[in-house]
Amino acid sequence: MAKIWRFVFTRIHKNKTFLFRLTAILLIIFYFTIWKRLYNADEFHFLRNNKPLKYGHLYEKLNPVIQSWGQNGQPVELNADEKKLSAKSFPSAAFNVYISDRLSPNRSLPDPRPYECAQINYDLDNLGHVSVIIIFTNEIWSALIRTVWSVVNRTPKILLKEIILVDDFSDKFELSEPLQEYVDHHFGTLVKIIRLPKREGLIRARLVGARQAKGDVLLFLDSHCEATDGWLEPLMKVIKEDRTNVVCPVIDIISDQDLEYLAGNRYYFQVGGFIWSGHFIWIDTDEKSLKNNPTKVVKTPTMAGGLFAINREYFFQIGAYDEQMEIWGGENLELSFRLWQCGGKLYIHPCSHVGHIFRDYHPYSFLGKDSHGMNTLRTALVWMDEYVRYFFVHRKDLKSKINQIDVSSRIELRNKLNCKSFRWYLENVYTEKKYIYDQDVIAYGTVRNPITNLCMDNLNKVEEEKHELGVYECMDVPLDEWTNQMFSFMKTGYIRREEGCLTIDEYATHRVLLAKCPSKNFNTNRKRKHFIHKKMQTWIHTKGGQIRNEHFNLCLTTETLKSSDNIRVVECNKDDLYQIWWFQKYTDIQL
Repeated sequence: MAKIWRFVFTRIHKNKTFLFRLTAILLIIFYFTIWKRLYNADEFHFLRNNKPLKYGHLYEKLNPVIQSWGQNGQPVELNADEKKLSAKSFPSAAFNVYISDRLSPNRSLPDPRPYECAQINYDLDNLGHVSVIIIFTNEIWSALIRTVWSVVNRTPKILLKEIILVDDFSDKFELSEPLQEYVDHHFGTLVKIIRLPKREGLIRARLVGARQAKGDVLLFLDSHCEATDGWLEPLMKVIKEDRTNVVCPVIDIISDQDLEYLAGNRYYFQVGGFIWSGHFIWIDTDEKSLKNNPTKVVKTPTMAGGLFAINREYFFQIGAYDEQMEIWGGENLELSFRLWQCGGKLYIHPCSHVGHIFRDYHPYSFLGKDSHGMNTLRTALVWMDEYVRYFFVHRKDLKSKINQIDVSSRIELRNKLNCKSFRWYLENVYTEKKYIYDQDVIAYGTVRNPITNLCMDNLNKVEEEKHELGVYECMDVPLDEWTNQMFSFMKTGYIRREEGCLTIDEYATHRVLLAKCPSKNFNTNRKRKHFIHKKMQTWIHTKGGQIRNEHFNLCLTTETLKSSDNIRVVECNKDDLYQIWWFQKYTDIQL
């Protein structure tokens, strides 16, 4: 070895040309060993004209796929070390980035549709073409790419005009030039990227995409979805039958924790509703009807807003989006009300399923604005007519901001379209009768025990989740202000808030709960159980008297309770002053 090195240095000293040759040889060796070892030979399948892509090494780092993970939508189980790693990246996206990055962008999924859907044949030549519009801002690379691949892989080529990705001012490097290179390489001209020069928010970004679209149908998707087999054809068919039909897929849950595709009951799904604070909720549908008509569209009073298809010309004819809305929030209810009140129709199709990662919080900025509140205020002022007062009962803070906004152009649009009233919407579209705190009631307001001055109280708990009810020192508040102490005693015998009814624990432990109210849409196979639950939520009350549960024959009491304690029921005793209750206001109904 020493002789070899002596020979090399002698040649270098005597012949400078030899030095250049040796340098070139060493560089070639470095290229094929060190560089290739750093970036992994598998990356070289990212080729353009038989040359490595500029960012080929980056794609593998962003998406280090483990092919077996998550196939057929199965959950991914992590070991202890992997869980620690996943916990570090979770907050950046509000879902498990560690798992997402290792799922194949082409992973297989279950078929969650009713079995009858697969038997339907579609005339693909006459359904038209779709422009799929996806807005993203600093989305996780793997989630965005998986969304795009799921659309490309599961959409008939004849129907897919284009996919438009609108970048709402992302600042992640991989979403800039590397993303452009990736989509150019894999999808050619099928996928287009529009870059916004400043943050516009979901609403205005969608408008930019819609104005650039060339398809007959616009289909909006969120940037963390996965389309399933047969997802598009039924949506296109319904719109082809009537251009005023707007259709949503059934939105299945993709777990934010382990990325499992949770298909659920293929013969049942919920439709969209709303609560008076201006938030979207899911409400029950007629389960018997769904089973008897498993491939038929179901009308929905509102939509979640992230995923829907609409005829492009009709979208602009009916007013598109309200451009003065900011960032995100409220646009889904505004469009839902406008569609129904102005001659359109809104459906969910059981044969179309798209998975969506549901997150507990938004990982991106709202630019310091209450965009949901202000957008919903615009919606309420334009579309709710006299019912706007119920919105302000819940959002009293927004009443002072009316003068800060101008909705004259949207009211002009409403008049131009000759739209129906909000009362018509509630009576003809919202088939699950909408709760209104002072209508169809015997009494409402605070519910007070005069001996202790304790009032029934929700104790700031999340209403849509079943929980124990409590008591708290009575607050002196007006009847037009929604608080934790606002309850209605309905003509039906229910004592309720907007999203829950008073009941007793079914195991008769004397616990008092706020639980889901009885619905007219229930499974007929569970008719007896439904009847019992209905009786458990029925109460008997006389003005300034006891509140007695019909099923258990037990009465509400404040005995031994202090503020913030959970309320309970005991054996009824008409002489017990702790069992006396007064509602803040009684109607003129004879008690």
